[in-house]
Amino acid sequence: MNRTRSTLVWIWLATTVVVAIVAVLWYRSATRVPILAGRTDPSALWEDPTLLFADPGLLGTAVELRVTEAVRACMEEKGQTFRGPAVAQSIYELLDPARDGYGIAAGGATPRPNLGSGGPSSGDRSEYETALYGTSLELATSDDGGCAAVGYQALETAVNTLEGMPYTVDQLEIDAQSDPDYVLALEAWATCMAQRGHSASSPDELMERQATLLATVGGDEARALGDEEREIAVDDFECRSLTIDTVIRQVAERLAPMFVERNRTELETLIPRPGGADLPSGLGSGDVQVTLIWTSKADLDLAVTDPSLEEVYYSNPTASSGGTLDRDANYPCNTDSSSPAAENIYWPTGAAPSGDYRASVIYTSDCSREGVQTFDLIIQVGGVVVHQQRHTLQSAGDRVDIDFTVGSK
Repeated sequence: MNRTRSTLVWIWLATTVVVAIVAVLWYRSATRVPILAGRTDPSALWEDPTLLFADPGLLGTAVELRVTEAVRACMEEKGQTFRGPAVAQSIYELLDPARDGYGIAAGGATPRPNLGSGGPSSGDRSEYETALYGTSLELATSDDGGCAAVGYQALETAVNTLEGMPYTVDQLEIDAQSDPDYVLALEAWATCMAQRGHSASSPDELMERQATLLATVGGDEARALGDEEREIAVDDFECRSLTIDTVIRQVAERLAPMFVERNRTELETLIPRPGGADLPSGLGSGDVQVTLIWTSKADLDLAVTDPSLEEVYYSNPTASSGGTLDRDANYPCNTDSSSPAAENIYWPTGAAPSGDYRASVIYTSDCSREGVQTFDLIIQVGGVVVHQQRHTLQSAGDRVDIDFTVGSK
């Protein structure tokens, strides 16, 4: 990933943050945004690793989706429908070189977010804000908690996951820039730009130079700088299409699959595969099946509470309603870290009572400092998957609760 694309990643992230802030300020009129808003679905990475180069905002989108889902689930538990963050279009749709240059000195008006339907009405605004912030928006402070705090924790976890990758994004960028084909393409780009009257060794140098100049001028000089920027950007993008862009695809085909393979564990935590984890063989199934899967020596425990509030778990493996724990794992801390562990609770066909259920995963023991635990939780009702998601628990004593319903109450 060249530095130009790295810069665009930060522009993309900054744009998302700015638009999200605008959405909060215009709170009364804010509505629910389509979850991807025309952007690439991060799960497509598993089929095409080169998307890491083609869409520099892909990992940022994955982080945003994890945060949004955490807040949405929290708000749902509180009886509210989370409207989601406000998201603008792809960075490539936002920046038109002929109109916006690099978006430094040049650029038109900031586009309004494209928002959908949903969100709080004026009548339930106070309840919505209390669920999200822990209090109303006018009185909220950073310590009030609410679902926003849940989202912040999800953000922190996702960022830690990215930073913990064995093959970092920074290293991927270094490897791409040092690829012999890319080095030659960059030289060809510089020659192309020189023929158009611009002297620079890389696109990054052009943008850095423009940002430096803008910091020293104002008024008419800044406007003139914007006009010049548009001309440079048009030539830059034309030269890239003739030189760098083709080679980037070739470099991506060499490096991106290696990036995905070396970071498979971390990426699966951040971007669950379509279809989710495969279930182990021999598990009981029926009206209800709840399955927990993880890979470590840590002791996680699965529990399901039925509509009569009886809990099925390791100390009560069979409930009067028919629920049964037929697979227990990792007690006492005996699973090799390379072998998946699984726990399973099910109600046979025709046996599950209608009503509300709660599936819980408890981090019982870290088993000699196994640390943060990532696991898959799959809930099926009548053979239909109603919840399939990768979750994270930070330390022993933490838990995740997921509510679901069977039939009519």
